[in-house]
Amino acid sequence: MVEKEVEIVRGHRLDYQLYNYLLQYFSDSELNAIFEAIRRPPSRYYIRVNTLKISPEDLAKKLRERSLDVYFDENLSEALWLPVKGPRKIPTAKKVVLADKRAAESVYMGANLYAPGVIKFEDGIRKGDEVNVIAPNGEVVAFGIAEVDSDNIRNTKSGVAVRTLVSTYELPKIRELPEYELGLFYDQSLPAQWVAHILDPRPNEVIVDMNAAPGGKTSHIIQLSGGKAFVHAFDRSSRKVQDMATILRRLGMEKYCSVEVRDTRYLDVDRPDLVGSVDRVLIDPPCTDMGVRPKLFDVKTMDLVKSLSEYQRQFIRVAWKLLKPGGILVYSTCTLPPLENEDNVAYAESLGFRVIDASVPGASGGLIDKYRNSVIRFYPHVHDTPGFFIAKLMKPS
Repeated sequence: MVEKEVEIVRGHRLDYQLYNYLLQYFSDSELNAIFEAIRRPPSRYYIRVNTLKISPEDLAKKLRERSLDVYFDENLSEALWLPVKGPRKIPTAKKVVLADKRAAESVYMGANLYAPGVIKFEDGIRKGDEVNVIAPNGEVVAFGIAEVDSDNIRNTKSGVAVRTLVSTYELPKIRELPEYELGLFYDQSLPAQWVAHILDPRPNEVIVDMNAAPGGKTSHIIQLSGGKAFVHAFDRSSRKVQDMATILRRLGMEKYCSVEVRDTRYLDVDRPDLVGSVDRVLIDPPCTDMGVRPKLFDVKTMDLVKSLSEYQRQFIRVAWKLLKPGGILVYSTCTLPPLENEDNVAYAESLGFRVIDASVPGASGGLIDKYRNSVIRFYPHVHDTPGFFIAKLMKPS
């Protein structure tokens, strides 16, 4: 028998067990506000200036010369943001193109629809036709122009399938800018940019990023150390590692790190040379990503939360073995349940780690009293960011 689900807001469902679990920490109205916010993008779209190549002031000047509205973050000097406009009314077209979930959420923000993200082109579409792009849940996310015929789409492996003209939310196509290709910036949310600052990398240190793809936090660690720390970046997916290597080359940072395909739950066995020799470890593990924005629809269960919490703890156990006495662990996720966050901090303490108080201007503290003032939370409905969690721990000397 399938357990019943609760639809919090349109398209976002939790099974009853997870719903009742979250009610221990959030009221019904708070859950509604959180998931309403998750359906929308934040009003600020953040990029991180690659300060190894250009200053924030010079990049802002270049982007403003392209008539882009660019602003400086109030606290992080390398963080710039662009306003997200919308929601907008989508014109109706006679023909439709069905996109997969991930592609539809990008198109929702103004990206073009690329061929790999197409599920179905309606029969009879010709290049130049006006079309609506729809998500798998039937929601219309954009209006655009077909760049290929429906007869040819199955043989089209790359390139733009639909050029977006009007999307629900509007953001400049920043990955099409020359400054992007030159590696002058990396698009990264504000909470994610705080992670490397909390880690606080130093010159000449050995640092391990256990779940490094797509490379945003790895590249930020390199940047903050001035390229003077050595970073070991691991991911279990060979495709993701290849993509990460490409990104690091674009940023000009490939010489400051090694990138390897590894399941880091077994890193102490596979790389015994790292055991007891690492100064800092970052764990940003696979999670239920209940804070990711925008997300048009999603279903989550308590079984999934429990399973991922146990999975995340395997990385924490290995981090303990890798770190030198006095070494630092930063643990972060883009999700909400304490079982994947504060409870995993408590687990780390049971291994011997000690929590180091950490804070970020404007962010909230922990959901559990013990960690109320020592860990960091961002909430979609409060901070207008993705939902995010950060904790800092030390392996005692």
